[in-house]
Amino acid sequence: MFKNILIPVSSEFYSKDVLHRGVFLAEKFKSSITLIYIIEEKTLDQTERLSDTYRTSYEMEETKNEIIKKQKLAAYSIIFDDAEYILKNKKIPFGEKIIEGEFSSVIKRELMKNDYDLIIMSYEKKCLLKYRVLEDVDVPIWVEAKGKGKSILAVCSNLAPNKKVPEISLKLSKALGWNLHMLYIVDVEDSVQVDENGIRSDKKPERDLVITGQNFVQEMKNKGVNIELVKGNLEKETAKSAEKINPNLVIVGREQKKKGVLGLPTKNVKRKIAETCPYSVLFVN
Repeated sequence: MFKNILIPVSSEFYSKDVLHRGVFLAEKFKSSITLIYIIEEKTLDQTERLSDTYRTSYEMEETKNEIIKKQKLAAYSIIFDDAEYILKNKKIPFGEKIIEGEFSSVIKRELMKNDYDLIIMSYEKKCLLKYRVLEDVDVPIWVEAKGKGKSILAVCSNLAPNKKVPEISLKLSKALGWNLHMLYIVDVEDSVQVDENGIRSDKKPERDLVITGQNFVQEMKNKGVNIELVKGNLEKETAKSAEKINPNLVIVGREQKKKGVLGLPTKNVKRKIAETCPYSVLFVN
């Protein structure tokens, strides 16, 4: 299922949990792991701007090189050492590299070079990262938040094709032995239906959206899935259900939400979920 796993670690934020999760999944699915340490160019640019008024170009270059040297030392002495320790005595193909650049851009370039089918990353809203990668790539992204328990909450809605989420959640549930709970949300704020190609329809009556949801729920029940239909706000209903179930993982699909409260435009639904959800989230892009 996940044969080639990419773990990007930013110089802005590091959590050892991503390594543990990567190894856990690699053992389950016989995967390879590539660990990339990204020296953030924003940090280097900030240093240049701060020193620009009183240092020569040569001195600024020396400062930049010193920062890079320290970052590389941190990568080898902390992160790569952690990986070596966690991978000890485990027969998992593993590669590591250090790259300078911007977090999301580096990941996108790496995806063009190699055939990864899962990205595992951590999320920290207080750092400089913008996490554009959540919106910009088609590869599933696992945002790790150290969780407990053995259950999955799979979220479907009128705002997504609802194809990959059921497929991946059923496979993961079986492979990991975790209980599967599925939720279908009729988002009353953005009353459109998204088709299997990710195309939004014109505005539809709530009744039609509910009927479509009920048909999907029945289809899943016929497959033995524990599923519930609710109406409300996509982000809030996801959070409420997660709090009730306390899952180890929440799976969210290609939610094409464009409108929020009072019909106002909404942006970065994935980032909002990643920021507010205390559980690991798998975004199936």
